[in-house]
Amino acid sequence: MIDFNSGTELPNKFLGSEKKTTLLYNNEIYMIKFPDPIRDKNNTLSYMNNQFSEHIGCRIFRVCGLSAQETILGAYTDKTGRKKIVVGCKDFTQDGTTLYECSKLANAIVTVDEKIKATIENVRLIIQETDFIKDKTGATTQFWDMFVVDALLGNNDRHLDNWGFLSKDNEFSPAPVYDCGSSLGALLSDDQMRRLLDDEIEFNSIEYNTKSCYSLNGQRIFYHKIFKTPPNELNEAIRRITPRIDLELVKETVLSTEGISDIRKEYLIKSLTVRYERILAPALKQILKRQG
Repeated sequence: MIDFNSGTELPNKFLGSEKKTTLLYNNEIYMIKFPDPIRDKNNTLSYMNNQFSEHIGCRIFRVCGLSAQETILGAYTDKTGRKKIVVGCKDFTQDGTTLYECSKLANAIVTVDEKIKATIENVRLIIQETDFIKDKTGATTQFWDMFVVDALLGNNDRHLDNWGFLSKDNEFSPAPVYDCGSSLGALLSDDQMRRLLDDEIEFNSIEYNTKSCYSLNGQRIFYHKIFKTPPNELNEAIRRITPRIDLELVKETVLSTEGISDIRKEYLIKSLTVRYERILAPALKQILKRQG
């Protein structure tokens, strides 16, 4: 595993809920994300495993043929002498590109003080009403393709700050997928995973019944429910993306990840397999059957 302390620390340019620092490593700028402290007092885990979820999640997006931020895992020793495994996310704006999160685009088209909510209706509104987005069809495709892979990952936090568009030289294009840290059991300890592997009912409650952060028609979306009756845009994304998912490559992505335990690897592979076999694959089969 690489040592990020061999890089050069730069003034930090990255915001967000997790602790971050900015490093120049191998002549590239990286955002270094630290494991996020647990804020839920009822959780015995001191820190999330978001650095592993970030790394594995972005890699799985690329396995599925979608553009995603490049990440590497490494060790970092802070000024107090504490050594942690962190994830380095290559800065895809270091060429002078500007990232516009969807939340920023939303602020430009609403006139109310209330923060715009994560709803499918608002996603459609943002894409249609943002003049800079010339390719409305491409932007819609990007969102729903991302939605399909997020269902595979069990991501419940792809809110409007966690995806967006890049601008350079007056050209506007979808940004690579980034910020997958709230997927793949980031809040579970190894002991919890070991127990859940032996408890099928509770395992399914947590992993099969995963919710998206989005609502549709006033109802919070459960992935397994919306995939049974997908709206047209999701219907097309399921046809595009699901055939690209090589479950063996997805499993190998988990197995080859440094720094995580065998029990965590087993748990992640089981949860990914369950969501693929019980949510994505049946949805594709039903779509193809309807097409005759």
